[in-house]
Amino acid sequence: MGLPGKPDGIDGSEVAQYHRDGRIQEIANYCETDVVNTYRIWLRYELFRGKLTIAELEASEANLSNYIKARSNTKPHLMVYCVVGMSA
Repeated sequence: MGLPGKPDGIDGSEVAQYHRDGRIQEIANYCETDVVNTYRIWLRYELFRGKLTIAELEASEANLSNYIKARSNTKPHLMVYCVVGMSA
């Protein structure tokens, strides 16, 4: 689907150890990428169901990109989602 992957340096099998080590922000960053990808998959699902038009999908993707860009100083791990051609 062309979606970005997970942040470097962590995968699901390591979350418990990260928690024990107090690396809560890194876990949150990891989970936020799941949230963004899930939203983007849902948008495409709605497109395929005929509940969204291409224009609506592209507008939602643009809104997401703008939202992330506005928070780039606190959420740099999400900047990978702010690329040209984010839509299907």
